[in-house]
Amino acid sequence: MRACVTWTPERMAGRWVRRSVLLLVSSMSAGGRSVRLGPRIVRILRSGGWEVAVRLTTPGDDPAALAGQVAADAIVAALGGDGYLSAVARGCHESGAIFAPMPGGRGNDLCRALGIGTDPLARARDLARLGFASASSGNEAVAGRVRHGADSLVKRVRPLDGMWVRSRDGVRLALGVVSVGLDARANILANESSLTSGPLAYGYGAFAALASHEPTEIIATVDGRECDLSGWLASVSNSGRFGGGITLVESSDMSDGILEVCHVGPMSVARALPILARVVGGRAKNHPAIEVETARMVSFSAPAGMIAMADGDRIASIPFTVDVAPGVVSVLV
Repeated sequence: MRACVTWTPERMAGRWVRRSVLLLVSSMSAGGRSVRLGPRIVRILRSGGWEVAVRLTTPGDDPAALAGQVAADAIVAALGGDGYLSAVARGCHESGAIFAPMPGGRGNDLCRALGIGTDPLARARDLARLGFASASSGNEAVAGRVRHGADSLVKRVRPLDGMWVRSRDGVRLALGVVSVGLDARANILANESSLTSGPLAYGYGAFAALASHEPTEIIATVDGRECDLSGWLASVSNSGRFGGGITLVESSDMSDGILEVCHVGPMSVARALPILARVVGGRAKNHPAIEVETARMVSFSAPAGMIAMADGDRIASIPFTVDVAPGVVSVLV
């Protein structure tokens, strides 16, 4: 049985200070999963010493704006799906806050890519151990603001790259994979399904999309060079993960300042089907039909109106541009 330490005022006085965290909880992700788990997560964090402020967000709220209003170097935790986490990360970028993602959706691809995992309670227990900071080292957390130094939490904060997606609808931040074509259609069908498992939902969406997909001419400019990305798959990757654990681009690194363009060109359905099966099964590495090249900017110009998906949500429609955003936010892993 794990020993329980009681943090009395006498034990803490002069030696420890509590850290503070704002926990934003999505009411929509994974059919309300985050709402159901929220109270348990708050109890776990508070048992570790954290002072926790909670905000349950509804569809009328803007999580990016909420995270953007906190003090610089504050800590903002986000419990929800990948699209929700990306919105909170955008707000943390604006405010300078530290971003602490927690898996609360169906796919949880960001948390998978960061090595956090898919269990929100395990994530809360891990973070709970960071609830107190030394008040005698000169590098303590004061009123929830983390100062740099030899601190156990600071050692787990690192820069996280993202992608700025610029379209006629504005500028949004994506963290995972921006997809057009078949992969985007598969994401849309997965979202419309009633399946609660991200891998199952995307697997269903992929093969349902294949049944009706016709390869379309897709024109893009990659780092100033016009490219034909027509065919089956056309994606821009930051994390390499999508679809509830599918590793699309194994070489993707979320802290190298580089994006990857993944493309599967025109071919018959008979040839495309086994390739798609490899992608869905996480075995896309080194297949000769799956082309990967690095990039810093990718602009899609045709066909006009084609929908792009990222982090599980619709993010833009063609024309749009994807720019790498190196170190866009500080993430607590």
